[in-house]
Amino acid sequence: MHGNVLLNAKRRQPMKQLIYMLLLLPLLTVAQTDNNRLVDSLKFVSDMPYICHDTLPTQLSVGCGDQIFWRVVKQKQDIIPFLLDKLSDTTQTETSVPYFGGQYTVADIAYTALQELIKDIPTFELLGVKFDKNGCGYCSYWNHLQKDLKNRKKFQTNVRNWYDKNKLNLIWVSSQQILTCDCAGRHPNGGHFELKQ
Repeated sequence: MHGNVLLNAKRRQPMKQLIYMLLLLPLLTVAQTDNNRLVDSLKFVSDMPYICHDTLPTQLSVGCGDQIFWRVVKQKQDIIPFLLDKLSDTTQTETSVPYFGGQYTVADIAYTALQELIKDIPTFELLGVKFDKNGCGYCSYWNHLQKDLKNRKKFQTNVRNWYDKNKLNLIWVSSQQILTCDCAGRHPNGGHFELKQ
């Protein structure tokens, strides 16, 4: 009798595991759908972090980035694959690029969010162009990506490959430093990822 009880318990074990998996699957799907929707909302960003000295930025704080942008950044590592998928999205937003002109695309906003999540992504190495030290500086980034969609797609591939190669070596660093702008105040997610030294 005791042997039958153990045998029945062993038979039920795979069934329990299957039931748990079936119960968890919708939760994972909902989280992915929410992240996808959130990243899709980047097209509605109306202000990017640039220069902000408010300790607690509000919707009226120009240059601090709007709430959609920071909501994306707050998702931390879970949002990164969705941001990578957007790096070739040339949908123009209403947000102007300070000093360089033109409008941010969804891809530009997604990359800025990645730069806010991961410190020191080697932008120009992945872009395949040099930083213009003697001329317009960072405009070499904008000029290269706006020149041809192929440049954006290649950059997307390079960034994705860099992330795939390095993601297991990324560590979370608690910090109030905002990485993508001259902004003061508390970081909305309290830190960023860095490569292990």
